[in-house]
Amino acid sequence: MNDRRLDEFDIDNVRESGNRELIDGAFELWLAERALPRQEAERRLDQLLLVAREQSSGRIAGMVTTYLETKPRLRVPLWSMRAYVAEGFRQRDIGFHMLFATLDYHQQRFTSGEDPSGRGLYMEIENPIIQRARNEAVWQRSGFVFIGLNTRGDHCRVRYFDGARLD
Repeated sequence: MNDRRLDEFDIDNVRESGNRELIDGAFELWLAERALPRQEAERRLDQLLLVAREQSSGRIAGMVTTYLETKPRLRVPLWSMRAYVAEGFRQRDIGFHMLFATLDYHQQRFTSGEDPSGRGLYMEIENPIIQRARNEAVWQRSGFVFIGLNTRGDHCRVRYFDGARLD
């Protein structure tokens, strides 16, 4: 699905590996960049899925959290995804690659039957630059579809997994 390479960075699944160094690094990055208050960062550690890091320095470049929820207006369980890319690493395709790694991870678990609880991925695009630059109704490469705006005016998108049913 993702045919673009991400040179110079590794994306690690910390939910599977339990790598404390990367988990702690993600937590510290949230705090250092004031992305989240301490209590919220602590809460999200249980939701942490991926950590992207620069190969040469080992510095954390970004992370993804996912958690299962049912949006009232959709009435189907979906994996809500949040991504954060560190200030010094933006504009380097890291978010793009983390999106596909997240999609691949949850799609594989759904398709294999290992975890069929979520029927797809849901995300809210807060970044106004992304909202303007990626305003297609359907993102062709990833299959995410625009489904409306939340109360803050953020773009809401969903991508159902192959074989997902709504019942």
